[in-house]
Amino acid sequence: MSKTLHPSISSMSKPDMQAYIIQLEEQLNDQAQAEKLQRALFEIASIHHDSIDLYPFYQEIHSIIKKIIYAKNLVIAIYDEENKCLKISYMMDEKDEHKLGSEIPLGKGLSSYVIKSREAQLLDMEKITQLIDKGEIEGVIGSTDFTSWIGSPMISANILHGLIIIQSYDEDILYTAEDLELMNFVAKHIAIAIEEVLNTIQRTESQVKMAKQHRLLESKNADLQQLIKQLKTTQNELLQKEKMASLGGLVAGIAHEINTPLGICVTGVSHLEEEYKLVKHAMESNTLTEESLVNFFEDVEEILAILSTNTQRGAALVNSFKQVAVDQTSNEKRIIKVKQYIDEIILSLKPKLKHTAIKLEVICEEMLSINVDAGAISQILSNLIVNSVTHGFDESQEGNILIEAYQKNDNVILRYRDNGKGLSDEALEKLFEPFYTTKRGAGGSGLGTHLVYNLVTSSLNGKITIKSQLGKGLAYLIKFPVS
Repeated sequence: MSKTLHPSISSMSKPDMQAYIIQLEEQLNDQAQAEKLQRALFEIASIHHDSIDLYPFYQEIHSIIKKIIYAKNLVIAIYDEENKCLKISYMMDEKDEHKLGSEIPLGKGLSSYVIKSREAQLLDMEKITQLIDKGEIEGVIGSTDFTSWIGSPMISANILHGLIIIQSYDEDILYTAEDLELMNFVAKHIAIAIEEVLNTIQRTESQVKMAKQHRLLESKNADLQQLIKQLKTTQNELLQKEKMASLGGLVAGIAHEINTPLGICVTGVSHLEEEYKLVKHAMESNTLTEESLVNFFEDVEEILAILSTNTQRGAALVNSFKQVAVDQTSNEKRIIKVKQYIDEIILSLKPKLKHTAIKLEVICEEMLSINVDAGAISQILSNLIVNSVTHGFDESQEGNILIEAYQKNDNVILRYRDNGKGLSDEALEKLFEPFYTTKRGAGGSGLGTHLVYNLVTSSLNGKITIKSQLGKGLAYLIKFPVS
């Protein structure tokens, strides 16, 4: 408060002079106190702290408060709303003892009363007795030797962070209403400072956590990349094994198929040898007749025809097998006549088709020639035909497979269609996935169509689409550029 001073000190009476001096001293004291408070608030706002350990921060708070009010005994307790308790974070008391970090459940003590009321309280034993009589509190936790007690809630942006307590054990030092107002004002600024510090710590912790997560993600990403690399290697190895398994089946089938014409040739030669011995013996013993000689020549002519037919048949099988086998293992580009090459592939699969009622039809211009990875074409058509035989038709079921090839602009179009069982929409979506098969445990590896997809997209740089309905067969459209 300020009063208008007398304009002339010399004209003042002695009593007026004394009143003036007292008034001036009060103003100077108020100004000094205001400056102390302003400086204290500035120091509180200027505290920089980013450590998880907040004890040094609370020590600075205590040191600053002691400059503006008697605060030899000071407690800072943080409110845990989730667990409904107060945690002692800082305590400096000449008579009372509480371990740092100890938790005090909210009950009906002085601190709980401040927390629940969210208002600063100035208490002495007389007021405490009155609160006990009213049932507001049940008693005092800890020492009751204090003469004056102030508890101020630390509230920032309507968030209750806890409370700060100062108490005096000296009968000559009693807190006033002005001290209560001062502590309440300071407590709000301390709450703001605590919030800032906690936000800084949380940001630091978040950054550290994010850095750890980033390193963890980098490590996991490296592991995943290594795993993907291993999976690709394993997949390539499986595809190569599938190729070799297909080639192995081709070898076994061709060997079985060649065995028939070779067996006929062996039988014919053996029969011819016996007839030759009989004629020679008859001639040496002068018992050879004209009729016997004519019969011998007829047998020779017949046997030669059989030998010629079967050796040509065997040679054709060997030639087709040789070229297809070389193509499937070399993966080299060469110029092929498409119609002739498809016929060679079908011939190499004759052992697989021999005991079926499936008819194959090829539609292609005789003169169509392309420079292509012939092994890829062989693997693709072989797998599609074998898949149709294995999955598309029941045993002894009659069926048709149509293969059509033609050139359109700078692309080769290869159409494949069977009139077998077809596939459901669910099976159609998974057809090109590795290890998917409709005959698991019955000879299906699940790699055939996956191999086809890889050969079309990788070896031929093309595209493959598929259409199917249950009971209406399966159709592939393969399109790849002409080299």
